[in-house]
Amino acid sequence: MRFVVGVDGGGTKTAAAVVGDDLGVIGAAIAGPSNYRSVGMEAASRSIYEAVSQALLVAEAPLSQVAAICMCLSGFDTDLDLPVPQRAVTLLGFNGAAIFENDVVGAWAGVTGGDHGVVAIAGTGATALGMNARGEFWRTDGWDYILGDEGSGYRIGLDGIHEAMKMLDGRRPPTRLLSKFASFYSVDDALEMRRLADSGGLGKLHIADFSRHVAEAADEGDHIAQDILRRASDEIALNIEAIVSQLDMRDDTFPIGVVGSVFKSDSFVLDPLRAAIARFAPHAALTAPRYPPEVGAAIIAQRRLANGDLSSWTLGGGKRRIRRSFRVSQLTIS
Repeated sequence: MRFVVGVDGGGTKTAAAVVGDDLGVIGAAIAGPSNYRSVGMEAASRSIYEAVSQALLVAEAPLSQVAAICMCLSGFDTDLDLPVPQRAVTLLGFNGAAIFENDVVGAWAGVTGGDHGVVAIAGTGATALGMNARGEFWRTDGWDYILGDEGSGYRIGLDGIHEAMKMLDGRRPPTRLLSKFASFYSVDDALEMRRLADSGGLGKLHIADFSRHVAEAADEGDHIAQDILRRASDEIALNIEAIVSQLDMRDDTFPIGVVGSVFKSDSFVLDPLRAAIARFAPHAALTAPRYPPEVGAAIIAQRRLANGDLSSWTLGGGKRRIRRSFRVSQLTIS
């Protein structure tokens, strides 16, 4: 029997699944993060290697029986990002078909099974991807924390920090959010937080992790935290609406799946998102993914292997191309 391997690599963990022809998972494993922007290239490549190696061990499947590996990785956007998956392939000693995509591609396939539909990711970062019935793709955001990632755990955490700092210097009355902030960062005043930031103690993951405590404050009735989550929901809705508009999907029936820790909040994220979707895509259904992203990556591997389409859609080299930006010269600027 021949197998495929799907990999979902993110900023907090890397999941791998060994999958048979019937999409049955016969082996799975989880390793450390594989977004090199957070952990460096060598550590990211090794996490992929460890996840795939352990999944093959669990499956009792030799590498020689793997027909293709599809690695869907957070932070994989340009040819500058190729060294990470290429290094992982070298570490594995794999000589078969290797397909490299952004992690949103595996998440999309996990929602749609590879058919038309949309996925929105909001974890450490945020992005969305959709395909219409004609096979055309559009992707929004995923520009990382400096250029974008609106609606992400990072942005929620950063907004929570900003609001807490306003409370500490008198610009806002204190709320429950301030207690969460002081406890999480072990600070007692704004100057201590400044020292933490200046000493390099506020990395992207550390800021994104604070989003959990913003959500806790929201659930406990903190109106500032609730507003932060509602704004995140608005940004996620904007991602999806842009895809629906660019791909002319307003009147279509299709699934919209959501993936990531931000969506754990029903009242302040999911409920407003459902209301927004009903306005701009009335026939779409907000749904749970059919498969986890690593199995979605395996679906990509199976289909692309069958179609002989082994180049990266993300990098524009495959039979399909994931579009995500206009040129300034294409736009009418008012």
